[in-house]
Amino acid sequence: GLIVILGYPNVPHSGITTLPGADRYTIVPAPPGIVYRPPQLMPGDGRTIETLEPAHPWSVYLSEMHGKLRYQAHWNLDSIPDSGSAAHVFARSNGGAVVGIDFKIGPGRLIMIPAPAGEVIGRVRRPMTDSIIESVQRCLEDRGDEMSPSWLRRYDLPGLAPAVSKVEAAQQAFAEAESRLVEARAHATDASKYHGLLWRAGHYSLEPLVRDALRELGFTVPTDLNVPAELRDGEEIALLEIDASAGCVAESAYLSLQRRIEADFLKSGKRRKGIIVVNGERLSDPNVRKQPYSDTLRNACDNFGYTLITGDALFALVSYALERREDSQHEHANGPDAGLLADIRATILETDGLLIVEETDDDGSSLAQKDESLEAVSGSDDISET
Repeated sequence: GLIVILGYPNVPHSGITTLPGADRYTIVPAPPGIVYRPPQLMPGDGRTIETLEPAHPWSVYLSEMHGKLRYQAHWNLDSIPDSGSAAHVFARSNGGAVVGIDFKIGPGRLIMIPAPAGEVIGRVRRPMTDSIIESVQRCLEDRGDEMSPSWLRRYDLPGLAPAVSKVEAAQQAFAEAESRLVEARAHATDASKYHGLLWRAGHYSLEPLVRDALRELGFTVPTDLNVPAELRDGEEIALLEIDASAGCVAESAYLSLQRRIEADFLKSGKRRKGIIVVNGERLSDPNVRKQPYSDTLRNACDNFGYTLITGDALFALVSYALERREDSQHEHANGPDAGLLADIRATILETDGLLIVEETDDDGSSLAQKDESLEAVSGSDDISET
């Protein structure tokens, strides 16, 4: 038998009353040791997909849909016991994530492939269905990992031994080259990950980057995305909300943050600082964004003393921290100037309203500062102080 799945992250289906605890993959069989949830099946997002084996049956689908797919989940092979025998990888993302995988289950196969990037309608629908049908047909004709009988080795053919040796040598060279390529791409992906602060959105895409960036600045931030985001700097604690949109970010993050602060106040008796990171008009160049956040959101942050940070401002801050760290490594120092990072953290925690980031001077003087262009909240004509 053959099961083909368009890969998506797992989610609970609590509305199925006859299957308590059901999720998206409850009825899908799995090989021993395989689970369709983290840390094995991980949420992800990307469009660059490469076929590792042109001869694989599903290379037809990947080739026909090239540029029209968007993987939303990938496999973490390090968390799969004996993954070499349990899974066969035939497609990866540009960064090395496993997005096309072939599992053997009993006498059958389960194959997970990337899903189309959007609704498939019109002219695109026919080529996609044709490629799926052809891939299924090739898959049913292909016996996968069926091994030839061992006794065939006793029946030699002229030229067979050197041909097999060449294949084995080429496979070894290919495996080594692929390993180096995956490693290089992983380094490149890691080096460029903070580009996501300028255009990504979502709990599993933007939020991990925001948390990592704030850790680069020296804050203590939970790594577990199931734990509400907060920042710690010594004894100081601030609650964090994150929002993004292709248009203007509205005030929903402020409302959520306000509820969290009130709930925390009832527990601890302390009114925490609030910080909101937004990435509005995320698909536009930051230099041409007109209104990435609403006036209501900005006014609310001014009035209640919350810090409002845009994605491009946080990108500038983390770029600065990374640059200082790289410079210090070249100079055999201990890392970025702790005092400068402490000043940046203090500015973030002390700012009421929009945080403005300016280029540093050669001496590394202030990178982040409060917005000097806002009128005082009281409505007077005074300009708020830095």
